[in-house]
Amino acid sequence: MSDAIAKLDANLIFLDPSQYPDNSQLVQEDDTPLDSFINEKQQRLLTEVLSGYELNNGIPFIVAANVGIFRNVRHPAIVPDVFLSLNVSVADTSDRPDVRSYLLWEFGKPPEVVIEVVSPTPGNELGSKFTDYALMGVMYYVVYDPLGKLSRQPLQIFELQGGRYLPKTDGWLPLAGLGLTLWQGVFENVNYTWLRWCDAEGNVIPTVEELAIRLSQARLQLTETQTELTETQTELTETQTELTETQAELTAAQNQTKQALLQGIQLGLELKFGSSGLDIFGEISTIDDLNLLQTITTSLLTVNRLEDLRQIYL
Repeated sequence: MSDAIAKLDANLIFLDPSQYPDNSQLVQEDDTPLDSFINEKQQRLLTEVLSGYELNNGIPFIVAANVGIFRNVRHPAIVPDVFLSLNVSVADTSDRPDVRSYLLWEFGKPPEVVIEVVSPTPGNELGSKFTDYALMGVMYYVVYDPLGKLSRQPLQIFELQGGRYLPKTDGWLPLAGLGLTLWQGVFENVNYTWLRWCDAEGNVIPTVEELAIRLSQARLQLTETQTELTETQTELTETQTELTETQAELTAAQNQTKQALLQGIQLGLELKFGSSGLDIFGEISTIDDLNLLQTITTSLLTVNRLEDLRQIYL
């Protein structure tokens, strides 16, 4: 069986335009109705979250839900819940209104990732689809079984190796540049365990709503920070004003003290040395050091010569 799976229908993928089938005769849509609103939300969560997301340095890609994939003209479509195909674009077939499904002979390659969400009524996710996706050449096949219908393991990821699927032990899909992880939280007012795309570090790719919430929180934080900065600036200005006033008061007090000391020194020089004592007062009056002026005042009581007094401040 593995040898048969390994042989892809490459000759049917790359058809000559003259060999293209009449696409209008193909079954284009999946007529099986969704049996769960949760499944519908899950599909949109996996598709809409990648809207506008830059993948692998901006390469084009298609992510879609409930779109049929035709392997070749002889086989009916397989309709996965979600698929991701890299290096292709819906714009590639925009001029072909008859191409409403993913036709391998039109796009030239299979999707890299196919995701099946097991509903209350399983649909051969680990049976015929397991084989069909391998034959198609899908690199990563993901089965999300939230209700445990197929196994006790809710998330199984398989990688195509040698034409057969082997289970992966982690959720990172290197070829896609994305990962898949289970996330418990609220999406569209429903608290559930959702399957989410994630980056290499396991951080989920945010939805538009989550991005809006983050932006709102960031703006609120910025406003609070700006308010705190304004309050701090106001406090700093008030403190600076207080310091300026205190410095002015201190300077005034020092000037008063200096004038009082100089008046005392002038009086002491005149009383002790007469008019000759006033000859050095001009030198002393230029001193701003209050401690030195205090020393001169005290020394006037003990010195007997003007030269001895001059030695104190020279």
